[in-house]
Amino acid sequence: MRLAKFNKYRNATASLATREAWYSDLALDASDSVSADGLAIDGHSLYVKATGGNSLQAIDLDCPGKVSSQTTTLTGPTGRIVDWSTALHHDSLVAAAGSQGSVTVWQDRVQAVAFDAHASACVSVRFHPTVAGVLATSANSGPTSGEVRLWNVSADTQTPFWRTNVDCGIDSLSLRGDGQLLAASTRAGTCAIYDPRLAGSIDSAVGVTAAFHAAGRPTRVLWTGEAPFLITTGQSKMRERSAALWDQRNLAKPLASLQLQPSTKTLIPLYDEDTRLAYFAEKGDVIIHWADGDPSSASPLAQLGSVVLPAPISGCALLPKPQLGVMRGEIARVHAVVESTGVGQGAAIIPITHIAPRRTYLDFHSDLFPDTRAPLPAQSFESWLDQEPVHIPKMTLDPAKTADSLASLRRTYCLLLGRSVLVESAADHSSREESEDAILHPPADPENHLSKLASTPTGLESKQQKIPSTATTASANKQAVEYHDPNVQPVVADQLGKTPAKQGSGWKLPETDHARFKYLEGFAYRPTDHFTNLLNVNLRFSQQNDPVRVGPKHIAVSLKGAGGQVGVFCRDSPGRVSDTPATIVHGADVVDIELDPFDPDVVATAGVDGRLQMWRVPDIPLVGEVTFELEEYIHVTADRIHQVRFHPCARGVVAVLVSDIDAYSIYVYSGLMLHFIVGKTSDAIHSFEWSPSGDRIALTTRKSRLLRIYDARSQDLLASGPAMDSIRPSRIAWLGNCRICLAGFSTGSRRQLALYSTDDLSRPLSTVTIDVGPGVLVPISDADCGTIYLDDRGSRLTHAFEVVGDQLIELPKFESLLPSLGMAALPKAYANVTRCEVLRAYRLNSQSLESVGFRVPRKRPEFFQDAIFPDTVDTETPAVDTLAWLGGAAALPLLINLCPPDMKPLSEAPPVPIRKRTFAVETEQTVNNTKDAISAMLSRVDEPDEEQAPSPDSGSDWDD
Repeated sequence: MRLAKFNKYRNATASLATREAWYSDLALDASDSVSADGLAIDGHSLYVKATGGNSLQAIDLDCPGKVSSQTTTLTGPTGRIVDWSTALHHDSLVAAAGSQGSVTVWQDRVQAVAFDAHASACVSVRFHPTVAGVLATSANSGPTSGEVRLWNVSADTQTPFWRTNVDCGIDSLSLRGDGQLLAASTRAGTCAIYDPRLAGSIDSAVGVTAAFHAAGRPTRVLWTGEAPFLITTGQSKMRERSAALWDQRNLAKPLASLQLQPSTKTLIPLYDEDTRLAYFAEKGDVIIHWADGDPSSASPLAQLGSVVLPAPISGCALLPKPQLGVMRGEIARVHAVVESTGVGQGAAIIPITHIAPRRTYLDFHSDLFPDTRAPLPAQSFESWLDQEPVHIPKMTLDPAKTADSLASLRRTYCLLLGRSVLVESAADHSSREESEDAILHPPADPENHLSKLASTPTGLESKQQKIPSTATTASANKQAVEYHDPNVQPVVADQLGKTPAKQGSGWKLPETDHARFKYLEGFAYRPTDHFTNLLNVNLRFSQQNDPVRVGPKHIAVSLKGAGGQVGVFCRDSPGRVSDTPATIVHGADVVDIELDPFDPDVVATAGVDGRLQMWRVPDIPLVGEVTFELEEYIHVTADRIHQVRFHPCARGVVAVLVSDIDAYSIYVYSGLMLHFIVGKTSDAIHSFEWSPSGDRIALTTRKSRLLRIYDARSQDLLASGPAMDSIRPSRIAWLGNCRICLAGFSTGSRRQLALYSTDDLSRPLSTVTIDVGPGVLVPISDADCGTIYLDDRGSRLTHAFEVVGDQLIELPKFESLLPSLGMAALPKAYANVTRCEVLRAYRLNSQSLESVGFRVPRKRPEFFQDAIFPDTVDTETPAVDTLAWLGGAAALPLLINLCPPDMKPLSEAPPVPIRKRTFAVETEQTVNNTKDAISAMLSRVDEPDEEQAPSPDSGSDWDD
């Protein structure tokens, strides 16, 4: 166990490279600008501003030493160069902005484009991170007014396709890693965020940070990759240099801040989204600091170290990841531009290497080097304008696989004529050159887009209209998702008797007019199949949630302990649990636990701190001290999280029940993006559940005591009706797509189970009163059999009911030895159908985790009972692509056959042979047998045993 809230790179050490590795003897321009980093790096070159300020020097990255005579001069725009930057999607692309408003772009050190961007001096120039040929520029027309423009440099005429005015003037620009949002830091100490794709976004920001930094002082802004977090730097009123980490969804105050020593110059921020480390270089100073830039860590922006340089710093930049020495543990390399390093010597660029300590570096450490962004465009200009989701191409840093990975990505992500195409044949060198040359030449119509943005009044309506909803778009996006996520493996048939999934109808209740499971029998597995010696089970877990979750591979149980502990066990390794089990530490008390249905190695924990964290379970024995890597982190902007539910059909979609001071609502996330807010109400929400098809959400309210159904994507209220007549907790379970079961309390603490039709919630179809008690009833539904199981919290009983028509029929109860703390069921595919087992579950008590099952006696158990085991929905395979579902597509269930390969369905079994008997024969045989038995008995009485016969002389006890 460890506190996994700290950055795993916090022990990295930094060291200056030897002088032989410096780029020295440089003649650089001494002028400074707020927005410029002073250095730009791509995969082949370093770019610095030459003496005079009107040109750039391109230095070969592989040729350190005295480079004064080995540089290539790139003649810049008219006037002095103010800012310059390189592109993330290309290895040899650089742009520079001048003091007279002009912009120049070079490709492979050859001028490709030059145009006048502004009437006044430029402030910033930045490449779009995912779209080729798109630039963002900014300029100030006065001390209190600025302007941001977006350009498509491949268009025939250089006209901005988007522009906006910014009050108070602009200091710097930054585009988010996925290219969806743009941030501009202002002279007022604030930062404005824009979405250029939204109609009506001209002169309209989607968010503005609070004035954390002092006004009138230089400020900088930088996005933390694709995540919805950004870092700003500036100065306080006492001229102390400060940095702040912001959550895009809550800009009222920063998540964390950092204060450094006073100065009048700019603090340059750098960020590595792979290691989540932030670097801060102080212009005019000799120190570079680095801090924990992970928003989910225990102490964001906590300083982890610093390094001192031999001369004042005038610029810095991070080396691209593919150029690092990964086989010696180099996680980052910062290149710092320093002034004269000695008498008679020019300026120099000094590499600063950051090494993560490891016992050995013989093998590639995949835990240190996750897949990183590849230098390729991720989408076309048209798809970006249409707000189509983007998938960043990622490549491995393993030297043995880097070349093949990058070549494969190039074949997939070549942008030809402005759209992504899949090259079917092997790409040779000439085709690669053609695709790279086409990067600056995708067609577009910027004037049409600008007029469209200006004419549309609101952006929300346009955004909803532009969401892709066709099957063609969904299938294309699905292909991209499958290719770019190396961790996603296709689900195949396993040893449980699955057959390849097929599409068909599902989520329907069986139609029957009698109770088929009236002889249902609950049983406990052998003690060797239980998990015993559970020492620290959390006895105070929320009654609205389940303290145990079960998946095909792992079991998660809430444990007592500081920091919110969740024990994780391998389901295939029952028995006595170790005294020190593998434990996830959330960082705060855990209120809910969930397992990803489509990734069995992901455990989600929600805490009272408002954080939802996805943990990756390592593929090692889960005993003792085990490190769980934080896969994903969502900081919910509400005050508190209450429940978490994964989408049953779409991968990566999760719904979170949250509450603020005066409202409850359900947030629907896809990855880190908040897409929908469902069921917002001032009334408290007890619980909620997705429908099996994933298009609706049912919830119950506390004060108004209502049962409501919402459309998850349009957020419309579809139906509403009375729920349980009590404010005590009630739990929901969908039974197919047309029935809802509600377990709760009525007046007088009477515990009830009610069955509703989704077409009419005005009154329940059937209601059953179970008993009077304080324990919460937690329903577990089986739509294939039409049965409902009720886990009785605090009791030894498990109730069962069957839906026959519109009625609830009570079935036999199951009684265990110890009171239940919670019960979780496995998917139907993991039930032992050879024993006619209809449900396999795990029941938690204070000492152990029992493995229990429910079976039905059958007359011919040697055959597969297809009457009670129809084709079931495959809950481990996504039924719809995530992007398609977000766009409005409906999910079609994937069905699997549960029949084992060595069994024959009962419907195909031969009939049972019938024995023919006659009454006369049976009567005659019975009479004959009776006569023979009487005769034999009388014969034994009439023939005494000679050895036992009395002698004639013997007397008698009775004398007549």
